[in-house]
Amino acid sequence: MARSFLLVATAGLLAVLAIACDDASPTDVDDEAYLAVLCAGLDRFSDAIQVETEEAGIAAAIEAFIEDLSAVAPPRDLRDFHEAFIDYLEDAVDDPTSPLVVAPPLPADDVRERLAGKERSVEECREPTFFSSSAADQ
Repeated sequence: MARSFLLVATAGLLAVLAIACDDASPTDVDDEAYLAVLCAGLDRFSDAIQVETEEAGIAAAIEAFIEDLSAVAPPRDLRDFHEAFIDYLEDAVDDPTSPLVVAPPLPADDVRERLAGKERSVEECREPTFFSSSAADQ
């Protein structure tokens, strides 16, 4: 009887852990889906810069951007950039206008070029990002 209880308890614990992990796991996305999240966040930041009268409003847009990026797992060759970009945004929460003057991290040139080539096919990418802008070439 004790053994049955232990097996049931262990199975229940494993089920709870599996559910918790599933809820917290980022969703794997392809280049286009990643660009959609990235461009939507960049648009929100740009809008906040133009509309918000206090830094807290800009910081809220950055925090939402971080949350959206944290919910996705980009293609493998973008993972280092993804982590570095989230770190960059986390640093910007305390100084929300810093992204206007501090350049973001960039992925490797071949990956950046690949993404720049796909921006036009992504509805959320109405404006060129730092993947295709001349600022990325500096």
